[in-house]
Amino acid sequence: MKKSFGRVSRNASEEIRVWLQEDKEGELQVELRVYDRSAQGGGISLPEPEGLVVPIHVLSELCKVLEQARDHLLQEGLVEVTTMRNLVTVDDPIKLHLVVDPPAPQPDTPSQPPVSVKLPVECYALGAPDTWPSERVTGEIRDLSTEDALVLLPREFAAGSRLAVLITTDELNFRGHAEVGGTAPSPQDGSYPHSLRWVSLSPQAKAALLKIIDTAK
Repeated sequence: MKKSFGRVSRNASEEIRVWLQEDKEGELQVELRVYDRSAQGGGISLPEPEGLVVPIHVLSELCKVLEQARDHLLQEGLVEVTTMRNLVTVDDPIKLHLVVDPPAPQPDTPSQPPVSVKLPVECYALGAPDTWPSERVTGEIRDLSTEDALVLLPREFAAGSRLAVLITTDELNFRGHAEVGGTAPSPQDGSYPHSLRWVSLSPQAKAALLKIIDTAK
């Protein structure tokens, strides 16, 4: 279960989205996740590692603390009275029409053999260009190169599916798009192996990917 409560503009390139979701134990929780709307995302807002998950049984207490903080800041004149101009809810009759410029041709670089890694990964299924990414699916990357990757995920994505992929290390954040080349017919230890092919990587994403690969060698 996952329900969107809306999103608030954080700055010119980022927004905060609020979700109601269910964890593995069936407990409801509210997630606040930062999404990046920059051109580097290929015209699609992509989730950032920065976020906060609040179990619903502590939500009321958290709201009281936030209200006290807001009232104090209002009295000090540090914030303005809240308006709805920055809030976009799921009921707003606004249709998004995103125009994605074709990626600039990149100079050919010699292909490199994949390296064995063991890194956590987040994947989000992408639909049509004017839709938002789906819920988060976490897994693990086992093989990685500048052209493709082998990823273990708890659910199976069909061949040809487009995924937004996030890899976070101690020093780097990689964010890019990939296409599912195929999956194993049966899960291994509860995870489905997926072969991914990178598509439309920005220069920044490719540089981060190369650094992650070089560190793993």
